[in-house]
Amino acid sequence: MKTRTLILASLTVVLVLGVMSSAWAQQVQLNARKEKTINGIQAELRGSYRANPNPNRLNAELDRINIPLGTPVAFCMLQNGVKTLIGVGRVAMVGGVPEASVELSANDGAVVPSVSAGDVLQARQRKVAPFKSKPTCGTGLLISAAFQ
Repeated sequence: MKTRTLILASLTVVLVLGVMSSAWAQQVQLNARKEKTINGIQAELRGSYRANPNPNRLNAELDRINIPLGTPVAFCMLQNGVKTLIGVGRVAMVGGVPEASVELSANDGAVVPSVSAGDVLQARQRKVAPFKSKPTCGTGLLISAAFQ
């Protein structure tokens, strides 16, 4: 009886671990990060992507950007040579740091694109006035970072 119980317990553990590892295998998390001096200040571009198994979150943030508050910044994704606008954020002061960001979440009804390792996140706007009021993926490149 002890042997049978031990075998049953062992099989249950193996089954649970198999299901958990299968769930972990379906989850994808990629990040992008790069620093670059823009207008004399060290700016930082960060991106975060999650899929479980479908794309459910994509965030892009440009911190310490030395352009005027309220200026729009286009965030684009470069995939296989094609640039796609994922959103436009405006420079705002957050915790004393000027930043622009875009957050896409499937939970909020946003369409989150699929992202693969090697895809490139870009922040686009002119570095000096006059700034584009509607920046696009064809506007000047401020900084880019590849997802890993």
